[in-house]
Amino acid sequence: MTTTSSAMPYYASHIARQERAVDMEIPEVGIDARHCVRMVEDYHLLDFSERLNTSSYVNVVFEPEEERVALMGLKVNLADQTVYPESFRMHNDTLNMIAKLWHCPVPDDFDSYGCYAGAGTVGSTEACLLAGLALKFRWRKWYAQKKGMKEHEVRGVYPNLVISTMFQAAWEKLFKYMDIEPRFISPSYKTFVLDPNKIGDYIDDQTIGVVCIMGNHYGGQYDPVWDISKKLETINKEKGLEVGIHVDAASGGFIAPFQEGLPPWDFRLPNV
Repeated sequence: MTTTSSAMPYYASHIARQERAVDMEIPEVGIDARHCVRMVEDYHLLDFSERLNTSSYVNVVFEPEEERVALMGLKVNLADQTVYPESFRMHNDTLNMIAKLWHCPVPDDFDSYGCYAGAGTVGSTEACLLAGLALKFRWRKWYAQKKGMKEHEVRGVYPNLVISTMFQAAWEKLFKYMDIEPRFISPSYKTFVLDPNKIGDYIDDQTIGVVCIMGNHYGGQYDPVWDISKKLETINKEKGLEVGIHVDAASGGFIAPFQEGLPPWDFRLPNV
């Protein structure tokens, strides 16, 4: 593949004078690297300024050391643990620190693996998907035993998940991709949090779990995980269920541990 107009400044080149097609396709010849950078910058030019973004899950200011580490990570494929064993060890060290921060009980096989059960994800969306799958697989095993069903039979049962309408968009992907029925509970406009007294009407033996949001993206409110866990304990006993809680701590997970006077909301609760 050859390049064209590499000697010319970008805006003096024929590339800049071309009208961008709606149905883009890979060009027949290559483009000079500096021109490619300019084209990407032009795409970004009409975006809103990232420095003004105060409402979504992104960092907008980086220390030079953060940028160095990010560039280092671009060259590492963490999936290949045999080639990057120390990078994977750093992953596990980070996992252990977070597990202890959230009071996760030490697993029985900790000495064998040297880490808690968990995985680093590229963002909160992947974390929600993995959490939903963990709830689904846990429920599927319990439901099959309860109903005396075989694995292929229980796979045909449509599970559901109870969650506040304050959820972030990532959960929509779980419902669609993993074939899970959402059971939405609208909170009071006065509190913006999940009401523990309402969850009982939405739970049955096909419920894989209840999601509690620690810091919704509308106002940052915390669902009262501590009260919901108590209510769920009663519901499970009355209905003979084993419904658990997943705490979506994408926003509050690194804030709540350092707040004084906050009731237990993490793995200290029996149903989390």
